[in-house]
Amino acid sequence: MSVSSSSAFSRRRLLGMTGASAAALALAACGGSDSGGSSSDGALTWYMWSGSNAEADAWKYVGDLVTKADPTTKITFQTSTFNDFWTKLTSQAASGKSADIVGMQAQRTPQFQQLLVPLDDSLAAMGVDGSEFDSKIYDGMKVDGKLVALPYDFGPSVIFYNRTAFQAAGLPEPAIGWTQDDFMTAAKALTKDSFYGYNAGSVIDGVVPWVLSQNGVAAVNDAGDLDVDNDAWKQTLQWYADLITKEKVAAPVPSANSSAAATNQFLSGNAAMTIDGPWSLINARATAKFEVGIAPMPAGASGSKTVTAGSGFGVSTSCKDPERAKKAVAVLTGVEAETYLGTQGRAFPSRTAQQTAWYEGNQLQSAKDVMDFSIENSVPFRTTAKWTQVNDTFSRYAVSAFNGDSTVADLVSRVQAQSK
Repeated sequence: MSVSSSSAFSRRRLLGMTGASAAALALAACGGSDSGGSSSDGALTWYMWSGSNAEADAWKYVGDLVTKADPTTKITFQTSTFNDFWTKLTSQAASGKSADIVGMQAQRTPQFQQLLVPLDDSLAAMGVDGSEFDSKIYDGMKVDGKLVALPYDFGPSVIFYNRTAFQAAGLPEPAIGWTQDDFMTAAKALTKDSFYGYNAGSVIDGVVPWVLSQNGVAAVNDAGDLDVDNDAWKQTLQWYADLITKEKVAAPVPSANSSAAATNQFLSGNAAMTIDGPWSLINARATAKFEVGIAPMPAGASGSKTVTAGSGFGVSTSCKDPERAKKAVAVLTGVEAETYLGTQGRAFPSRTAQQTAWYEGNQLQSAKDVMDFSIENSVPFRTTAKWTQVNDTFSRYAVSAFNGDSTVADLVSRVQAQSK
């Protein structure tokens, strides 16, 4: 099935710079992120990542909803790029001093659980009914059975593709049922000069769906242990490296690489396909000068498989007014905030009743089949308590492995060492 967003994207306008410059501008506009918790005078600090001005503006909008709900509460929004966010949060957690409210990715909850206040006993006072959230991501915000953050979004990793490029090349658009042979055929046909069929990145998040689809295994096994130094991972990572070195359908991976950098290459019109999640639609609306489509992972030997992940907000243990912060988190993940974030394309809402906002607000009703299919054929993105180290090590050594300057065996060996 073809997934189109032509009506929504034909009305887009360029909202500002993209990439690192936009994130830097957003950081300057919103304030730094090194300060710790607030006083108990009704002022709360909130630290969250942003990848563009459009994202930062969306966060400030929902932050204002907190003051709208309770005029005695004031939110100071602090932001940084995604990679810098985790580096700074790690330092803050070690010092015992962080913002009152912090963004939290489900994959990182095992690592940062000690930084967050359990919310289970406060849900009634917060006015929160857990049954209104998608169960996968709600449970994903739990560690050892304790809820440490409330989710605002979730969703499967999918293929974002340049509909304009596919149509100009006379290629059938990716749809449910397409295969990795179809993917390779399209990638080869679309690659020309400095425009590539696929944007390959060095982050582990972007390769896990490929390993799942080709070999049916994730990065973390059923016992909860990191398990990447095996034949399944080596085989898929070599196939991935071959996209760059052998098939020439992807550009060499730059040394400074991140999930945001991969997305920006796609949105800048340098590649026809990339892996991303529904939360990135806001940046596509703001910056892409072409029509964007969404497709499921191309089926490999194990079918079309992907991971489902998401993020939310938690209350820091260093917060001096935790009850006020908990109520603020309830607003940040409430019906009005979820509807707005869905409409803007920043979140595929974790609240099931508000998920229609993502489709209707972005005129992506035709994407529902793809999203339903991808969610059904996904597994939770399981991680370990050392996931930041795993992610950083993978990104560091994947550059040389994917560009053919070292081996994938060396890459997985180095990453596996992070499990010790």
